[in-house]
Amino acid sequence: HVDLYHIHRRQPEIPVEELAGTMSKLVQEGKIGGYGLSEVAPSTLRRAHAEYPVTAVQNEFSLWTRLPQLGLIQTCRQLGVAFIAFSPLGRGMFGRVPLKRDFRAGIDFRDTNPRFVEPNFSANLAAIAPFRALCAARGWSVPGAALAWVLAQGDHIIPIPGTRTAEHLQDWRLPDLDAGDLAEIERILPAGFAHGDRYGDHQLSFVERYC
Repeated sequence: HVDLYHIHRRQPEIPVEELAGTMSKLVQEGKIGGYGLSEVAPSTLRRAHAEYPVTAVQNEFSLWTRLPQLGLIQTCRQLGVAFIAFSPLGRGMFGRVPLKRDFRAGIDFRDTNPRFVEPNFSANLAAIAPFRALCAARGWSVPGAALAWVLAQGDHIIPIPGTRTAEHLQDWRLPDLDAGDLAEIERILPAGFAHGDRYGDHQLSFVERYC
């Protein structure tokens, strides 16, 4: 039994209603507890949910990836669907210290990702620097503040950061952000501040774009 069976990058040639119907059979057979979709448009979520309730939707969401705020987060809330935010720390950009561009060519996909190639990479480091200064002034860890911001966007949002070390795990202590803190973060890092797209054309297969 799998509690949550996630469909990562659905095949566009298969109607989502057919997919939802297949998932409903797996639920009824006791093989899964529920199913989730990934990187889908709000319209796709509504179509699938009408056929059989969706448990969760997983999309990239962070301080520098805000597209889900243009409809998907709201649709999840309306339907009672959990929103799972992957890469909530910007693939390392909101780590303890500024990221260095030492990606392994051919292995680390950031090596060819638009936001991590020059001149975008340096521009993004500069844009995030004031946020780092704010965190230092308030006594917050940068990762903890970035995660707290994600959580503050809705009580149905579940961020899934990743780390390889217990030391980095300690950085995830969440500050209690008040309305003033959120407003200041928004001033420093407004929606759309990032330089470069979150994916290159070669990385956009099966990702639904709706804006």
